[in-house]
Amino acid sequence: MGLSDLLNLKINPRNIKQDVTLERIEAVKPVLRQYISFWRAYPDIFIEKVLVRDNPENFHLYFYQRIMLRVIMRHNHVYCTFPRAMGKSFMAVLVLMLKCILYPRSHLFVSTGGKDQAASITLEKAEELRRLIPGLNYELDMSRGKTKTSKADLSYKFKNGSELDILAASQRSRGARRTGGLIEECILIDEDILNEVLIPTLNINRRLSDGSRDEKEPANKSLTYVTTAGWKNSFARLIAVIGEVKPCEPQNEGVIMKIIANSEGTKCVTLCQAA
Repeated sequence: MGLSDLLNLKINPRNIKQDVTLERIEAVKPVLRQYISFWRAYPDIFIEKVLVRDNPENFHLYFYQRIMLRVIMRHNHVYCTFPRAMGKSFMAVLVLMLKCILYPRSHLFVSTGGKDQAASITLEKAEELRRLIPGLNYELDMSRGKTKTSKADLSYKFKNGSELDILAASQRSRGARRTGGLIEECILIDEDILNEVLIPTLNINRRLSDGSRDEKEPANKSLTYVTTAGWKNSFARLIAVIGEVKPCEPQNEGVIMKIIANSEGTKCVTLCQAA
């Protein structure tokens, strides 16, 4: 390339770097709203088209993972029962990180039988996701004192104000408040702790940029249960909540929805079940 070419390259208006200004953002707001609404319903496409660009690890989603992502993002309460080695914890943590990105100022948690176990699972899966999906690193706030990646104090903070942390399944978590969460291996959690401590933490809705709250937003008070199969007398068997859930045949596995009625009213529960 000659000197004249370099000069032409420098003065070419198409190659002039433009800063992100308030005026430019205001101009594209209507289009951004449409994109974000679409990505909230189709998070798998958001991963492929936005978060994974160069794809150095050749990351791709399987069909069942796409279904799982869409179901959890679209519904408040989802109960997933999968066998081991299905990547259920991997996908569940991925959904939480996507919610943190697509729903600013969300405060989500992960909980399981022990706080150390919850921290270990979250740290392992989140760090793996950061390696496989490079775009996640651009959304995390890695400045001093923000994101903490030690098992003793694990917290992922995002640039849009969202946060993902650990909530102990014990009385120490009483009074905490979150907008959504994940119950990992829920068959290991004490029934009283779940009903009296963890579920009541979901007592607030996400605050929007104008200070208001949208009670109908799917991410508000959302709770995802992920577990392997329990035993006959396990409370997590759901028999007391939605009735008998029997093992399904391979041709019947997938996503089912069931309407339940209790003292609090009618609720739609989405079940992801594998044979």
